[in-house]
Amino acid sequence: MRDAAKSEMDAGGAAAPRSVINISSTTGTHGNAGQANYAAAKAAVVGLTKTVAKEWGQFNIRANAIAFGLIDTRLTRPKEGGESITVGGQAVKLGIPGADSMRQLAEMAAPLRRIGSARDAAGAVLFFASEWSSFVTGQVLEVNGGTYM
Repeated sequence: MRDAAKSEMDAGGAAAPRSVINISSTTGTHGNAGQANYAAAKAAVVGLTKTVAKEWGQFNIRANAIAFGLIDTRLTRPKEGGESITVGGQAVKLGIPGADSMRQLAEMAAPLRRIGSARDAAGAVLFFASEWSSFVTGQVLEVNGGTYM
């Protein structure tokens, strides 16, 4: 992205607006017991996002991150549901063991009283990809139903 923008500027024009959208997690912004490795990785995404925003802004490139809370996907549904993928000829079960109770607690903790959907997640990405966020860079948008306020 940066090289393409530099080429446009070297040719005497303005760099076309570009946007980097990184995906993080509320675990990276707030921590979560038992997930030190995951929290560290997702916090690193936030640091990378802010650094890229500072370094690449001069090339008309925005960088933002989205920190999702619990979003309903095949990986966050109960493992007992039976969904799986095949890796190297082996079936690998997807999901979280006993996720029903965790999901119920998450619904009760969120002021919106629900778990996020793929559509909710896509809306946040669409916002950062659109002109509506043309003056937003270096930010982390938490999409979590209000769980962390």
